[in-house]
Amino acid sequence: MKIGVCEKDLPGTLEENLEFIAKNGFDGFQVWPDKVKDTNELLRQCSELSIVVSAIGGGPNLVSSAERGKTIDAFRMRFDLAKELGCFIVTAETKEKPAEMSEEEAWESCTENIRAICACAEKTGGALAIEPSGSCFVKDAEDWLELARRVNSRALKVNYDPANIVWAGKNPAEGVRILGSNIIHTHAKDIVFDRKAGYSEGTSNLVVHDVPAGKGKVGYKSYVQALKDAGYDGFLTIEMHHKNTEEILESKEFLENLIGGKK
Repeated sequence: MKIGVCEKDLPGTLEENLEFIAKNGFDGFQVWPDKVKDTNELLRQCSELSIVVSAIGGGPNLVSSAERGKTIDAFRMRFDLAKELGCFIVTAETKEKPAEMSEEEAWESCTENIRAICACAEKTGGALAIEPSGSCFVKDAEDWLELARRVNSRALKVNYDPANIVWAGKNPAEGVRILGSNIIHTHAKDIVFDRKAGYSEGTSNLVVHDVPAGKGKVGYKSYVQALKDAGYDGFLTIEMHHKNTEEILESKEFLENLIGGKK
């Protein structure tokens, strides 16, 4: 497996962050489109630093039917960029279900959006890697399988974030066994929960905190073993929203020890 990092979670400019990524021995990074001003220059820098782009990230709500055309256009641009950068993977969460939608209306709208986006992906040879998350409409492995059944596109894959599976109340290793070869990219994140003041045990009102991999609720040993058993040999891409470079490097060291060193 390869170890990467989400460039958005580093505190510098894109150029500064690429230097940090290369200096600290990462294999690559995921980038968000707003940071890419010149694809040729980014490719030149990556070549000089011997790093690669693992995936393109981000995007609007995929459940809402509002501004569907703009949503599809936003992803069409992402797939063009992913092709130019040679990674071909675009990751996205579905985001939350709009309150005014029924469950079935949400499934129908989400399916229509993602089917159209997958058609864009197919034209570029790319893949849309949907990330199940406890905060989103598509929450876990079972929800992803239902989405795949409805969309029916070879371009629909999985970006697997084990912390977001914990957030959904599920076991990350079991989710890997369910999704198997559909997983083409991952976010190496770990989390702990604090309960909001005034709420009793058993409610869903939680404050989620990122922590270095191995220091939270994921259970990384069984999770990584499940990835190995599934034949996954792609990126473990560290994601830490609070831009703490010391904790990012702590996560990297933990993951390297866990997978037995980089290939």
